[in-house]
Amino acid sequence: MSSIGIRELRNNPSRLTRSLARDDYVFITKHGKPIGVAVPLSNDNLRFGLTGATALQAWKQGDISLGKMAELLGMNKADLRQTLSSMGLAVLNETPEEAAEEARHLLKT
Repeated sequence: MSSIGIRELRNNPSRLTRSLARDDYVFITKHGKPIGVAVPLSNDNLRFGLTGATALQAWKQGDISLGKMAELLGMNKADLRQTLSSMGLAVLNETPEEAAEEARHLLKT
């Protein structure tokens, strides 16, 4: 994740396009406060909508956890894992401790 101010965007728009080409999402700021977000235009992002696309990008880059992404999307983790798996995305990005806790939880149900 990165951010770019309005003035820099006007003077150096290629910074934004380079970030998007790297599959990065970018917060656009005015006087240091976020006023918008730019996300790469990809099939995955289009499938999830703006909130989902931002969450997906943040999760891909390790900025949020799978659980937080599920919360933002209003899904449970199991359904989200299945959705991500169907998109060909690896879903095991948790720490060993988180994976062990999730395994314990799944074995109880």
